[in-house]
Amino acid sequence: MTQADTTLDLEETTGLAQRTFSGNTTQVVLIDVSAESVAAAGGHKVYIRNTGTDKTKGFKVFLADTTDDTEEIGTLYGQDWMLMPWLASDANEDIMVQPSHTDKMTLEYAVFHQ
Repeated sequence: MTQADTTLDLEETTGLAQRTFSGNTTQVVLIDVSAESVAAAGGHKVYIRNTGTDKTKGFKVFLADTTDDTEEIGTLYGQDWMLMPWLASDANEDIMVQPSHTDKMTLEYAVFHQ
């Protein structure tokens, strides 16, 4: 993973975090771009993994822009993970998730940045 427009490696991370959801199946903000201590420009990458083992329970993942619309990226079922680029220069480009079930479900996630 490299910094924007260079061959230099990404050197910073927010660290690996976990968040557990229970009793809720509505969209919630997982990564709030305005709360993250990342540079506004750069080659950001986001890692998200559903730590569960049940292949019937998943998390829908969205890119949300409160001034425009919400784009669904896909669903992470038990043990699924994703790594995607993220343009964190827009203060409204939050990453949101929606659990498919009210049972206790956990995601782990991290942001890699320059």
